[in-house]
Amino acid sequence: MEVTEHSKIEEQLFLQQERIRRVRERCAGHRILSTLPFSKTDFWSESVDTLPSRRNFLSSLTERVGIPDISIIFKLVAKAHRYDLVLLTGGERADLLYLAIAGLLPWLRTPHVIVDAHWQKSGGIAHLLQKLLLRLGRRLTVQVQPHSTEEVSIYHDVFGVPLDTLRAVPWSTTLAGHDVTPASADKSDNFVLTGGLSFRDYETLLAAVRGMDLRVEVGLPGNPSAKRVVELGRDLPNVVFHTDWSNAQFVRKMAACRVFALPIEPGLTRCAADQTILNAMYFGKVVVATDSIGSRVYIKNGVNGFLVPERSVSGWSETLKRVYHMPEAQYLEIGRRAAYDSRVLFNEPLRLVRTLEAALEAGSRYQSAKPFIR
Repeated sequence: MEVTEHSKIEEQLFLQQERIRRVRERCAGHRILSTLPFSKTDFWSESVDTLPSRRNFLSSLTERVGIPDISIIFKLVAKAHRYDLVLLTGGERADLLYLAIAGLLPWLRTPHVIVDAHWQKSGGIAHLLQKLLLRLGRRLTVQVQPHSTEEVSIYHDVFGVPLDTLRAVPWSTTLAGHDVTPASADKSDNFVLTGGLSFRDYETLLAAVRGMDLRVEVGLPGNPSAKRVVELGRDLPNVVFHTDWSNAQFVRKMAACRVFALPIEPGLTRCAADQTILNAMYFGKVVVATDSIGSRVYIKNGVNGFLVPERSVSGWSETLKRVYHMPEAQYLEIGRRAAYDSRVLFNEPLRLVRTLEAALEAGSRYQSAKPFIR
């Protein structure tokens, strides 16, 4: 990016420091307990007591049901009553199981907020169990924070979450601690990058790039689930799969690619790939993503990236061709807007500020009968 554009971003980030200062002062008057691992951000660590998840001798058994540290449940039960507010991780089964138990404990009255709620509707017993856990914990749940305003009505209709407790808080980049210096772009870096496994629609993307004159690199975690994706593209000479990249290596590839592609499964009831999209935008990359609940929050089609209809092979191939053949000035302008939006509107500190502001507001309403102070 040009120096002037960098200056605009720095100016906006400087102005955000005042908002951070205000939320830090508000938090100073409260005791807040959290299971959210955001310790890389200084003001979060100063404002919140984090209860980390740690592996133990039971982890090998409990991980089979999605609970890496079952002891977190007992620790929360023991500590929650000492705090003014408890922030739980919406994607962790242990946190939701704890909330259901806490809702049955009459002496526990601390308001709870579910942060980072990203729930995909499952079927049968699993769906009924989640609805039951949320229902049991409703007495203490003052707020549920999904990523998108679209999820508000979905979570009300699908999971029975009361509308007045739902508050959308968009996600952010997750690049703290990573090398974010710009990568040089030359002909050897003129490739499409994609990656990840969660709710990805590689079948459509790989069908779209078949026979196209562009190189596609796919970063996948080294686990058995990646084998199915590799098999889908085994006969495509222009597609290279990598299952040995570290997260840091994937980020550096993201900084070097020409286009970042994010194919998302159709019909989701949750946001998916938010942070991946925003991380690519951070580097000024043109991101092409499936038009889905999450991608619509961050990408304005044709302005700071491109959205492709679900399951549209022709949409993917046409959009990738369009990006590769567009004038360089237009490409750079879209990348500039993407970088600005990612760094200014969806940076990590701002997301945590929004999380705390919304949680404190909900906690104050809950405690309206008495001062919400330590």
